[in-house]
Amino acid sequence: MRVLVLRLHLRLPGCRSLKQRRSILESLKNRLRRDLNLSVSEVEPRDIPDRTTLGVASVVDHRASGDSQRTKIRALLERERRVQILEEECEYC
Repeated sequence: MRVLVLRLHLRLPGCRSLKQRRSILESLKNRLRRDLNLSVSEVEPRDIPDRTTLGVASVVDHRASGDSQRTKIRALLERERRVQILEEECEYC
């Protein structure tokens, strides 16, 4: 058993306020939790309206299932028009 850990650096185009950002992120985090059964948290920065980094974790049987999970996460994020993926960092623990 392994733990998939992702750091997703995101841009929120057009987001002008922290309130608007919080609304977008809450919706996104809830969808990731509900649809893919992931642990999700905003890790940094918390004071820039159009940038954020999400930490995502999931317990997987083996690396192949973790890679499949990454593909699903990326697909969900790419369908969300309010979010752009800037960078993705991945590790297995």
